Amino acid sequence: MLSPTTLARSSLEEMLESLRLRDNSDRPKDLPPALPSRPPSRARIRSGRWSAQPNFNTDSNSESGGEGQRKENELRVKRNTFWNKKRRKDVNVDSPYNVVAVEGIEGEERMEETGVLERSDNIGYFIEKKLRVWCRQSNGVWVSGTIHSTSGEESFVSLANGNVVKVSTCHLFPANPEILDGVDDLMHLSYLNEPTVFHNLKYRYSRDMIYSKAGPILIAVNPFKDVQINGKDIVTTYKQKATDKPHVFAIAENAYNEMMNDGVNQSLMISGESGAGKTETAKFAVQYLAALGGGNVGIECQILQTSCILEAFGNSKTSMNDNSTRFGKLIEIHFSAAGKICGSKIRTFLLEKSRVVQLATGERSYHIFYQLCAGAPQALRERLNLKMAKEYNYLAQSDCLVINGVDDAQRFLKFMETLDIFQISKGEQDQAFAMLAAVLWLGNISFHAIDYENHVEASNDEEREIIAFLKELNLYKPYIVL
Repeated sequence: MLSPTTLARSSLEEMLESLRLRDNSDRPKDLPPALPSRPPSRARIRSGRWSAQPNFNTDSNSESGGEGQRKENELRVKRNTFWNKKRRKDVNVDSPYNVVAVEGIEGEERMEETGVLERSDNIGYFIEKKLRVWCRQSNGVWVSGTIHSTSGEESFVSLANGNVVKVSTCHLFPANPEILDGVDDLMHLSYLNEPTVFHNLKYRYSRDMIYSKAGPILIAVNPFKDVQINGKDIVTTYKQKATDKPHVFAIAENAYNEMMNDGVNQSLMISGESGAGKTETAKFAVQYLAALGGGNVGIECQILQTSCILEAFGNSKTSMNDNSTRFGKLIEIHFSAAGKICGSKIRTFLLEKSRVVQLATGERSYHIFYQLCAGAPQALRERLNLKMAKEYNYLAQSDCLVINGVDDAQRFLKFMETLDIFQISKGEQDQAFAMLAAVLWLGNISFHAIDYENHVEASNDEEREIIAFLKELNLYKPYIVL
């Protein structure tokens, strides 16, 4: 006969078992297998033996000290086991990745793979075999050569031109075999370091191959010339998956496929210094996505033409880039379940507002000011009393009014056509142009001190012109502030 305690325990066990079975039945069957347990770390930790502590020579702990010494001797015996002897077997001394015994803490020996942990051992192998290495000259330029001789911490490198230079051995880097020159993926290089990356990118750049990759990351080098890399035939090639060469189209293709297969939003992040080609790369990515999701000709055309308006109001010439983007932007392209473009959104932020009123020598303000002055039709010029760009202080202060190879008048005509594509009304266009002209005229106001230099007021000559201009545009209130 079962006791009440036994019955209660059995009922509890039955309830727990039923809950466990219910949880197992509710769990999805397609869950991925559990990850394997993390292997134990091979890092060596300093021994915590008593012998490492201060040695107090007292009679009370002599016995415990003898016990500790005996355990330490036993540990030393264990280090000479078959496993440790097996790890100390001879290796190929000709390989730069040989395994060596390194003297460790308190006389212990630890094993390290010098090809991974000790770069100097790799260089030692290159020195011994007279292989090609990279060294940095005093002007910062990387050059390749072979080790001629060594003396202590210094090495003498024989360059291709016959010169021999002296460099510190720690500043030498191994070079890749010539058969790897120009590989499209940097992960395929045997030695991945600063000079080998630069050399490979330069090798491809000199052959108009501006795209390379490092695993999933695309590297684009601005060619500063017209390279046929975004034509319709190239778009078709990547859509048909006829090539796997690095290209921004391949990155966009992969993002589109991931979005369609997994139903998850995808992002392309484009970064780089000024003049690296971020603006053009972004336009190529949008071009390819529009080709993949084409269907609505109107939306597709508007997405491709957004760059014309954004660059007019947000790009300018700097000392490093003739078309430098002076703001940040986030472009969202929305696709339907069928993979067709159904909308787009562009967010802008961090515009460099100070560029409107202050310019460095050799730089320009935003393109739209110069385009308006150069390409405005006669009727608009008379209504806004527009002059040439050199007549405005805001534009003339930097002594740079034109960009070589760029026709601001033609750019303004294209800008007007883009406004019509976006169906911006004539009245809204006139208001925008009037505001731009007002900014230019405000920069021509000069002031003089009055009331013992405690206050200033606008000079009379400019005052009459500005009053007439602002009254005509119903902008008399800003003059009151002046």
